[in-house]
Amino acid sequence: MLPPIIILGALGLLFGFGLFVASRLFRVHIDARVGRIEHVLPGSNCGACGLAGCGGLARAVVHGSADVAACVAGGEEVAQLVADIMGVEAKKKDKLVAILKCQGRDVADRYLYEGVRTCSAANLLMGGPKECLFGCIGFGDCEKACPFDAIHMINGFPEVDETKCTACGKCVTACPKLLYQLLPLSRLVHVRCRSLDTGRAVRKICKVGCIACGKCEAVCKFDAVHVRDNLAVFDYEKCTSCGACVKECPTDTIMGYRAQRKKLGLWPVKTV
Repeated sequence: MLPPIIILGALGLLFGFGLFVASRLFRVHIDARVGRIEHVLPGSNCGACGLAGCGGLARAVVHGSADVAACVAGGEEVAQLVADIMGVEAKKKDKLVAILKCQGRDVADRYLYEGVRTCSAANLLMGGPKECLFGCIGFGDCEKACPFDAIHMINGFPEVDETKCTACGKCVTACPKLLYQLLPLSRLVHVRCRSLDTGRAVRKICKVGCIACGKCEAVCKFDAVHVRDNLAVFDYEKCTSCGACVKECPTDTIMGYRAQRKKLGLWPVKTV
């Protein structure tokens, strides 16, 4: 019995020594700051930062390939915590929010759709059942995609809760009509339409669609809005959010957000 015990003991010692040497030769050094940063991140793994979850962002921040304020979902508070861990100052930037470029909740259907109840599936069949080929289909892909409960379908039409929106961009990717745009909260005037149809065609199917009348362009003193391809388009570098175009728009396509955001406590905007 003694020789087998000695052999097994020797092999155990040999393998143990081998594992010790391997652990020293091939060990991967992990900066302690990675774990600390990952701990303060929200843990939603939404991917809005463009990296593979919160762990990927934590490593990128420590390695210098991502900004300390890169966590969109975390906002100002998380940016400051990460900056403190890294011993740097967090850069100030405007908070973004998702804007739905459509208000056509009352647009009629062209045909009866009986397929899979998703916007992406319906869009494959002649652009969806709605008479407006540019507008919201209304099956809630954006609501399902939002990881922060910031979009709700109300009477078959999506509404964005700006108090919850983190501008993660999931809705932008989910919408087959490309109706969502991430814009700074400091921008208080938006065109809520994406139709490129003529004004005459829009009038027939949507009461709140852009009819390319040009009144917004004419009234703007800052040259910030122009009608292009039958649609009013803003130059946000010039726009002062004065609201003159909102008052002039005959179809209420252009919407002002100042009063709404004041009520929600989102205006004046805090930079993050």
